[in-house]
Amino acid sequence: MTDAAPSWSLRRRLTARVLGLATAAWLATIALAAVVLDHEINEMFDEELQALVETTVLFLDTAEAAAIPRSLGVETNDGERILRLRPDSTTATPAPWPTLLQDGFHDAPGWRILRRTAEGTVIEAAHGTRWRREEMLEVASAFLVLALPLIILLLLGLRRTSAEAMLPLQVLASSVAARRPDDLSAVEAVGLPRELQPLAKAFDAYLGRLEHLRQAERDFVANVAHELRTPLAAIRARLELASDLDANATLPMIDALTRRVERLLQLARSEAGVGVGQGPADLVRILHLLIDDIRPRARHPIRFDDSDLDRMMVVADADAVAILLRNLLENAVEHGNGPVTLRLVPDGRLSIENPTHGTLMADARFKPGEGSDGMGLGLSIADSLARAMGVALVRQDGAGQVRFSIQFVLAQATHTG
Repeated sequence: MTDAAPSWSLRRRLTARVLGLATAAWLATIALAAVVLDHEINEMFDEELQALVETTVLFLDTAEAAAIPRSLGVETNDGERILRLRPDSTTATPAPWPTLLQDGFHDAPGWRILRRTAEGTVIEAAHGTRWRREEMLEVASAFLVLALPLIILLLLGLRRTSAEAMLPLQVLASSVAARRPDDLSAVEAVGLPRELQPLAKAFDAYLGRLEHLRQAERDFVANVAHELRTPLAAIRARLELASDLDANATLPMIDALTRRVERLLQLARSEAGVGVGQGPADLVRILHLLIDDIRPRARHPIRFDDSDLDRMMVVADADAVAILLRNLLENAVEHGNGPVTLRLVPDGRLSIENPTHGTLMADARFKPGEGSDGMGLGLSIADSLARAMGVALVRQDGAGQVRFSIQFVLAQATHTG
């Protein structure tokens, strides 16, 4: 047995990938901006060196005395920005960079230097490259920090956007989950986005195939049941006229088989919704007629509490009500192992209860009781008829008792005796 595949979230995956793509694009933008910033900042620092040298030249031009050779830091604490003055005729004093012989910009290990000769004085202004790089990194870091609020806003926006995008799918899933098991109608695809329409169409095609198979099954059951009725009636007539005792002993089996065929035909007709009208029907009269008909051959007593009602008119077809209640009563008599109790109350609720060793199965059938030769078709017919008639049929199983509750819709005032 293989383990189930781990579940994953389309919404979470979409959010993560879009966020990752946006973050990668932003980082690439920062990297490109860093290159541009490095070029621009270096140009700005070079202009600062030029301004410093030009200012020094102007000072030397207006000074009466000769320049005093010196080497000083513009920022004396870090020593990364240095201005160096010396007479052109003297030997170069030691400096953090090699001796420069020509004017202009020079790059030495760890330094960017501008050399200028004016008024017999060599002026050298320098910036430490490490200091320049740190300044550039500070600017790039500021861009990165400014990107964090954007990423947070993007994450929140993506979560909301993906939730809104997945809403039609959730609505479609809820609509399918809320359907009754026998509802094979097409999915309402109006308002679905184009991406979900193929799913809705594929689901509709699947439901269409299911409906076709169900219809073929109903037609087969109805045809078989209809074709068996006449041969069974002919066989019973011949056996009834025969003088052979063994032949007469088979009559109960023929009758049981005939009832099963009738139930199959009822099942097919109820699933197709044939013969289900709106009535009204007298529920009290139907119950008395059914009990009088079933009681002589019942294996257990049948007790009926009619709440002293003379009649109760309900919104249902009389034949459909009779078939529904007959199947429930015969099921209780055949599959139960104790008295069957019926209770009818003035609000239209009828309960049928009896003890049994069986339990309600997933296919709505009893486990047959002791001495029962039934197949449990009665409950399937009852379920199908209840759905077709629009009445509530509730089953309860526990403590060795099985109860069916049916809520009919009253057609008019009920009379009491």
